[in-house]
Formats: sequence, structure tokens, C-alpha cells
Amino acid sequence: MKYKPVIGLEVHVQLKTNSKLFCPCPSSATGSGDPPNTNICPVCTGQPGVLPVLNKRAVEMSIKTALALTCHINNISVFARKNYFYPDLPKNYQISQYEQPLAENGYLEINENPPNSPFDKGGIKRGIYHLSYYSQFSFSIRTIAYYQIKIHTA
Repeated sequence: MKYKPVIGLEVHVQLKTNSKLFCPCPSSATGSGDPPNTNICPVCTGQPGVLPVLNKRAVEMSIKTALALTCHINNISVFARKNYFYPDLPKNYQISQYEQPLAENGYLEINENPPNSPFDKGGIKRGIYHLSYYSQFSFSIRTIAYYQIKIHTA
């Protein structure tokens, strides 16, 4: 029996929006340079009774990306709340998409040679399984001296 290796990559991007994905707090993507743990609110920290609201600009940017990757944009996309404990997830849940993502079944065409060169044989198409959202609430920094959690990164 012969095996054919199949290698998949999971690529994460941070949209350069003025506010975070699920709340109006300023996003770290704007390069404000604010100190960690300052641009947070009850939604960011998962306080009882709060409801996240999806960032409209993030949706617009994601749809443009999906179209550029020739993805099928789903009429319905669903968010799931995954509950689990992780040291840099103090609210103990993450909002993400998997079963019904924003877009799926696209491709990225990669050209090895410049267009119109004598060696150009067209691009290589690499499949895009899906394009989805998830909230990156915080991240941790570990050193020998300390363990620090930076919360305003979503």
C-alpha cells in the first residue's frame, strides 16, 4: 500500500479593525501601543450577563477576503461557545466557528514565475477549506522569573 502525504496549514490573521471582534474596545491591531490589560470591558472579560456583538467592519473585511480567495460565502454562519479552561483564557470560553463558517471551498493561486515570463506555466492552486472567526482573548508570556497574561489582544 502506498501512502500520499497530505499537509495542511492553519493560518491565523488579525484583522486591522479599530475595535475588537465582539466588543467596542480598541483593538491591538491598530498599533496604539497601550499597555496590556487597559483596553478591556465586561464583554472582553466574560462577565455574567454580557452579550457579545459582532464587529460589522470585521465581517466586511472577511467577506472581501473570502471573495478574493474564490470561497463560497455561506448564507448562514454559526458561532459556537467552547467552554474550557486554559491559563490565558480567564473567561473560560472562546467564541469560534467550525461547523458553519463564514466561507469555504476556495483556493489561493500561487505563481512561481512572474506573469508573462517565458517560464510562466500558470499558477498552482492550493485549496482553502474554510474561512472562519474566533476570538483571541489574551496571550501569555512565560519566563523563568514570571508568568504574565496580556488581556487586550482580541
